[in-house]
Amino acid sequence: MRELLFSAITRAEAALKAVCAHEFTRLHPDEVNPYLNPDYYDSRRRPSAVVLIDKVFKRILELDGNPRNRGDYGGKAYIRHCMEDHNGQVPLWVLANDLSFGQTVWFFQVQSPAVRLAVAESFTGLYADTHDGPRRITIKRLDSIFNRLVFYRNLCAHDERCYCARYDGRANENVYQAIGDLGYLLDKDDYLELFGRFSALVARATSAMPSRRQAILSAMGVRERELADRAEIILRS
Repeated sequence: MRELLFSAITRAEAALKAVCAHEFTRLHPDEVNPYLNPDYYDSRRRPSAVVLIDKVFKRILELDGNPRNRGDYGGKAYIRHCMEDHNGQVPLWVLANDLSFGQTVWFFQVQSPAVRLAVAESFTGLYADTHDGPRRITIKRLDSIFNRLVFYRNLCAHDERCYCARYDGRANENVYQAIGDLGYLLDKDDYLELFGRFSALVARATSAMPSRRQAILSAMGVRERELADRAEIILRS
């Protein structure tokens, strides 16, 4: 289950990086490294944005752009290439490759309302591209989704138990909710495959331990009929 969830979250992470880079750059074209300008972030979250700029973005540029950082460390060659051959211009879509998932979510959350809305609308459009019916994906929903997915991604990456983990200690913030979150971010075929493999894992575990069936389902946040019902909903969407 960890491997399945990690793989799917990695695809969602890649989508967020691509959409954030595109929408932010679209609103700040023809500028050198506009992500270093605190004025381009939400004024209410500027202190957090300044920390992101100073502790993450500038550190990446300084470490990876330093020609002395070769040898064993080497730095990121793609960033050093931009720093050396393009007068220090590192496009956001290049820099994003060196950001963690948590840092990417942080970037999204401190954006101006215009960028956040554009990102949400992009995900709404991506959903519509592969589904029969539209589904509006709001800024608020994206914030909740990505906070949860960062939590579960880190559990999976560190080989920790995730099937019964609760994000923020809340009962409804469970692994089944995280599986549902991915339905907003992956295309329909990818999500059908994910959900099918998840359902098969649940069936195998509960069949092997019938006396623990309800405890396992409860730990994951799955109700008895929900797996079959959700599969039907996905097929019709």
